[in-house]
Formats: sequence, C-alpha cells, structure tokens
Amino acid sequence: MSSVRILDDSKNIVGESPLWHPEHASVYWTDVNGFKIQRYVLQSRQKTSWDFGEPVCALSLTTDPECLLVALGSGLILWRPSTDQRSDFANPEPNWPYNRLNDGATDPNGVFWIGSMRNNVAPDGSNVEVSGKTGSLYRVLPDRRVSVWDAGFGITNTLAWSPDQKTFYCGCSVSNAIYAYDYDAKDSSISNRRPFLSGTKPGVPDGSAMDEEGYLWNCRFYGACVLRICPTGKLDKIVELPVSNITNCAFGGPSLATLFVTTASLFAKEGEDHAGAVFEIPVGVRGMPTNRFCLAQGR
Repeated sequence: MSSVRILDDSKNIVGESPLWHPEHASVYWTDVNGFKIQRYVLQSRQKTSWDFGEPVCALSLTTDPECLLVALGSGLILWRPSTDQRSDFANPEPNWPYNRLNDGATDPNGVFWIGSMRNNVAPDGSNVEVSGKTGSLYRVLPDRRVSVWDAGFGITNTLAWSPDQKTFYCGCSVSNAIYAYDYDAKDSSISNRRPFLSGTKPGVPDGSAMDEEGYLWNCRFYGACVLRICPTGKLDKIVELPVSNITNCAFGGPSLATLFVTTASLFAKEGEDHAGAVFEIPVGVRGMPTNRFCLAQGR
C-alpha cells in the first residue's frame, strides 16, 4: 500500500463527509464546526469554499449531477454549487437545536438515510460538551416522507451497504459499536440489528466506506487510523495516519481506488500540525460507486 499523502491541508475544525463527484472530477467535503462545504478539483488543484451559517454534516450525490443533497444541522437542503442555489427539502430531526443531524448516506435505491445526535456545536461553531443517547436513524424518501428506523444513539455514525445489498451498517461512537442490519432492497427497509464491531481499539468508530470486496473501511476518532473490516467482523488491516482524529472516508478518483479521508483539528494532540487536513491513500482495492439520491421529477 502506498504512503498516506495530504490532499489539502485545510485545518478543518471537524472535517467530514468526503464525497467523490465523478462529473466534476472533484472531492467535496464539509467542516461541521466551520459551517462550510469545500471542493478540491484534482487536476487543477483549485480549492473553493462555501459558507452555510450552521453545521454542515453530510453530503450526497443526486440523480442531477449539478445538485447535491446537503444535511445541515437543522435539516436537508438541495444545493447547486455552480450557482450556490439552495432550497429546503426535509426536516428529519424534530428536536433541533437540542439535537442535530450527523452522518448520512444514500442507499442503493436512491433513498437517503441520516442519523442524529445531541447538538454539540454552539452558534459560533465552538464545541459544546453533551451527553445522552438521543439520536435516531431516519429514512428520507424522494417524496420527502421521513420515518424513524432506530433510536438510542449517542452519536450516529457509519452508514454503508454491502455490495450484495443484503446488509446495512450503522454505528454509535459513544457506544464504540457498529451494528449490522438486514437490508431489503425491495423496499429500502432494515431489520434484525446485531453487533458487528464492538469495543474495538484504538479510538471509536466514526464514518466508513465500503469497498467492492465487501470490506468496511472505518475511521477511528481518537485512534489515528482507518480499519479495514472483513464481512465477518474480523480486522483485516490497519492504515495509520499522522493525526489522531479521523472522521470519515470515501473512495474516489477515476478508478475508485483512492481513499479520501477527512480529519479534525478539534481535540488534536500537541504537534499534530496537519490535524484537520484531507488525506488521500491509494489502497489497492476499488470502492463501491457512490449511490445517488433520487430526485423526484421536476426538482
């Protein structure tokens, strides 16, 4: 495996939700506490940033290549980077600002799933110490209907589907646990929650990505690494990074064989000069193509 490289030394407070956009040949990602979305064009190395005035937690491609689904702390919006046009879409979490949205991803049917947590971001972007397991897991259909599919999460993280579309993964950082669920592709439903990875060290689970061999790549906050986990839940390998707080990852690049990894400068250790950077790692295995949220006709 090639060495870890810095893509952009952005020093994000809490970098999150890296997203490979094939039509734009770009990596998008957010800074949750910095209230912004950033884009890095691979060929030109051009960097662009947009401000949103509140936590920006997750991103998804849609069936319109020029429109992204964005999870803000308060709700979901549709956003066009080319014009910066923004329109409200849905509000899955009813208890904002006590709770906020967190990690989210689109399933193989074009349905969006998003988790929530106690809101730990102050209006000025600073960190707020919180406790309690008030987070839920929501499903958002293209017609905007929202339903709750699980609850009792401290910090909902990791939303991923196996290549055979039979298993869904979702975790709780506070519980240091990732769960597996049965996923029914006929109706985008989940059932039968069971432990997949529990109590593993170092760190706690944050965001994840799925490769084409069915292995889950899980970022470890406080753990300075990304773990590659077998479908059986056994540890396959550890990829170490030069900063402590690894937040999320996504496969991208023309061959989908590069892992783009976001990190946080929040809670960084002394001497971690590149905390908050976005890293790129050629990993020698292809990732699953990113699913696209299915926009209803006329949107």
